[in-house]
Amino acid sequence: MKKSERLNQELIFLSDKKRFNLQDLMDNFQISKRTALRDIASLEELGLALYAEAGRAGGYSLIQEDLLTKIYFNSDEVAAIFFALKAMEQLKETPFNESFQMISQKLLKNLAASRQQQVLASQAAVSFFNTPAVHHNPYLRLLMESILHDSLVRANFKGQQVLLQPCQLFFRDGNWLFAAYDLLGQAFWNYRCDQLQDCTEQAAVPNKLSLAELKQKQLEFEHDNSGQKFKILLNHRGQEHFLKNLYPNMQLEHEGGTTYLTGSYTPRTFEYLIDYLLTFGLNAKIITPEELRRSFKERLAAILDQYS
Repeated sequence: MKKSERLNQELIFLSDKKRFNLQDLMDNFQISKRTALRDIASLEELGLALYAEAGRAGGYSLIQEDLLTKIYFNSDEVAAIFFALKAMEQLKETPFNESFQMISQKLLKNLAASRQQQVLASQAAVSFFNTPAVHHNPYLRLLMESILHDSLVRANFKGQQVLLQPCQLFFRDGNWLFAAYDLLGQAFWNYRCDQLQDCTEQAAVPNKLSLAELKQKQLEFEHDNSGQKFKILLNHRGQEHFLKNLYPNMQLEHEGGTTYLTGSYTPRTFEYLIDYLLTFGLNAKIITPEELRRSFKERLAAILDQYS
């Protein structure tokens, strides 16, 4: 590990401590006593306020109890941060109050003029064409806080009252969703954030799941194969299409030189699956079951009827 990287890690290590000794640094970073002493001197030069304690117990005390850690980045790390922020700019709505563009501008002002020009030039050379959020999501921050506080959310979802225990927010195909367990319906599901109404954070209830139980429910949901099995033939472009849009309960299976998309569906996900398969165009062919083949052909016929 380079010295600059180690100093950053040491700043983070010390950020929540009131006191420490040389052995703490030596044990955690596998360095010698001499190196630990040199690092302490370097940390003081970087602004870490501390003083040495005399006596047999000895050690060092931090003057600031609530230390705001300063982290120093090299040129490649700075470029990588701005690269990531640019990639996220299309997320106009996030669980946070500030936009990624505003954060980028704030960081840019802290760079030297020459470095600013380098960052702006590199950003101008790269573009990202991802699907932006297509719906307003007024409850993103509330959902994030609910996950962090391990609390519940009461809301109206598609006209139905639900009491949800969220565990994860994620963005997919232009939509913000969240994974949650419904304590009233006793089922796990991925909910569209924009389809929530009258959403409020609720205190805990007796039948609330532990974090371990909640994660287990999510794993069971994502790997549930108890529904109707399906098998779909994919060509090369169909495989690429699937790999760009991975979904739970689906996977690629290779048999000889042939590739199939396999998985399962339930009555609740049936219509969604048909909509999803339409996006493959000529690059997928449903093999089984017959129910799915029939419903898919009926959907195609309905589309053709619009042009008759």
